[in-house]
Amino acid sequence: MLEELYRYAVEHKLAARPGFKPKRLKGYFHLSAAGQFLDLEVREKDAEPVYAPDAGAAIQGSRYCNPLIEKAGIVLCIVNDEKEDKNVPVKHDFFLSFFEEGRNVEPLFGIAADALRDSGILEEMRSALADKKLKPADQVGFAVDGQYLERSERYYDYWNQFRKRMQTAFRGKEERCLITGELSQPMDTVPKVSGLEKVGGKSTGTAFLCFDKKAFQSYGLEKSANAVVSEAAMTAVNAALGELIRKADVLAGAKMVHWYSRQINKQEDMLSMVFGGDLVEGEEEVISDREEERQAFASAQALVQSIREGKLAGKPDVMYYMMPLSGAGGRMMLRGWHEGSYEELYENICLWFEDLRLILPGGQGMTRPPKLKALCLRMLKPGGSSRIWERMDHELSNLAQRVTYAAIHGSPLPDEAAYRVLQWLRASFLADKDKRRGNGEGGNVEKGNNAQEVDAHKLGGQETLAYQLLKAWFRRKQRKEGGEEIMKEELNRQNRSTAYLCGRLMAVYTAIQSEAMPEVNVGIAERYYAAAMGSPGLVIGKLSQLSQYHLAKLSRGGAIRYEKILTEIYKGMGDQDIPNALTMMQQTEFALGYYQQKAEIYPKKKEEER
Repeated sequence: MLEELYRYAVEHKLAARPGFKPKRLKGYFHLSAAGQFLDLEVREKDAEPVYAPDAGAAIQGSRYCNPLIEKAGIVLCIVNDEKEDKNVPVKHDFFLSFFEEGRNVEPLFGIAADALRDSGILEEMRSALADKKLKPADQVGFAVDGQYLERSERYYDYWNQFRKRMQTAFRGKEERCLITGELSQPMDTVPKVSGLEKVGGKSTGTAFLCFDKKAFQSYGLEKSANAVVSEAAMTAVNAALGELIRKADVLAGAKMVHWYSRQINKQEDMLSMVFGGDLVEGEEEVISDREEERQAFASAQALVQSIREGKLAGKPDVMYYMMPLSGAGGRMMLRGWHEGSYEELYENICLWFEDLRLILPGGQGMTRPPKLKALCLRMLKPGGSSRIWERMDHELSNLAQRVTYAAIHGSPLPDEAAYRVLQWLRASFLADKDKRRGNGEGGNVEKGNNAQEVDAHKLGGQETLAYQLLKAWFRRKQRKEGGEEIMKEELNRQNRSTAYLCGRLMAVYTAIQSEAMPEVNVGIAERYYAAAMGSPGLVIGKLSQLSQYHLAKLSRGGAIRYEKILTEIYKGMGDQDIPNALTMMQQTEFALGYYQQKAEIYPKKKEEER
């Protein structure tokens, strides 16, 4: 893992200089070429961090601080409480000494040093800090004659020599670096990485390697002696982590960090096709254009073909790597590690989208590949707070990772996923029933919004995602058990499963009532769907009786059309009894039978109306 991150940093030229770190500062003190104070520039809140020298763990002591960019209280020697700020004057002198000693390699340092030694200029800068409402704890830097000091390249060698006097690294013999395998002086402590604030990380950074507790140590070794890494190698690894974390999507409380063993274009990134992009709270998935999807799959397929034909010089195979990361008490939590060939990934993602593929609610065309984050919405517990992303982090932190594993490895989905989706579906119908009752029991829906139209709308994006996930779970369950894959994208009239046929019956009875009594507010689906999914034997008989009353209200042609569908379904059942209780797998068949039969009925009815 560390080796692959190091290789990524080298190949993408991300390796920062040892002793440097990205820093977010609030402002710059601008000085003229003559050393006069000009102004305090306040940076935007979302301004990009800058790379600057970093003293590492040395700043935790009472003597050292970071050069060039440091807290304003240290830079300006602001002491408000002698007890709490007793180290500030010492650290201020150290900050000043870096400028003093470096004036020969970078003349601008000398100008800054002279300004800090001038009590009048120092007071001007303190006043500007208060006027601009910056705090002593805010990070600040310097610019002389319009040039930002940390951006100079003249002081690099000077800083390397300067920091050697500060380092707290081991002074013993050299050790072999765990990352590069080369002999080098090991680091005492490893710098932290930023970017995990949204998933439990700290704003000050999160440690990837950490051995500050006895439980993390072995054979009496302390700190990084448990995993020896050189400063140069770990700096590169942290640079790679920072870049990858910044680009990664968030899923259920984790950053889905991933990369490939060679640079690929955006359209070849199969993992981004699964996770890609953030959803906006309160909105369903925003799906890309179909032409873009086709181009993405075509690009990925072309890459696979080039791998098979050996056209990638020096790289007969392309590997993918993925590790979900979150923060926990200042440490990174590795939620999993996935690696494999790109060809294998391509085949598994294609299978994933094929398993999710389902006819659209209106019966015209097929669904597009949904993002995993949208599918996770359908696994949340019914009801609860409207803050769905917080709920997802809390409820699905483990389950989302197991679903991810199944998607990219082609393995069965966890049963918990199907159980949660079935719960969501039941609650959806019951909630819709209560909502419609709000208009008055048995009353009318709003004008131009009859029951059939409402039901068709209900089977839109939210419902369809639930049925897609159920289909994927069912197909993979069947595949593992070696059974025939009878669950298709659309209605399968050859499917003789009683549960599937019961779902189809439920859909037909719902459609009959919707057409016969469009003014009804709470219909059959809202009243009986949840019960029929678990115990169809206790419900189907009653629905059959009600359908006779509803069929009598239809035109002769409409009644004959529905009677033919019912006859076909009952004929498919043969001598099988309608069960009083369904297993979870049978409930899934029921749900998909209902959905697919609905999608089959609506377009045919519209054709007849024309």
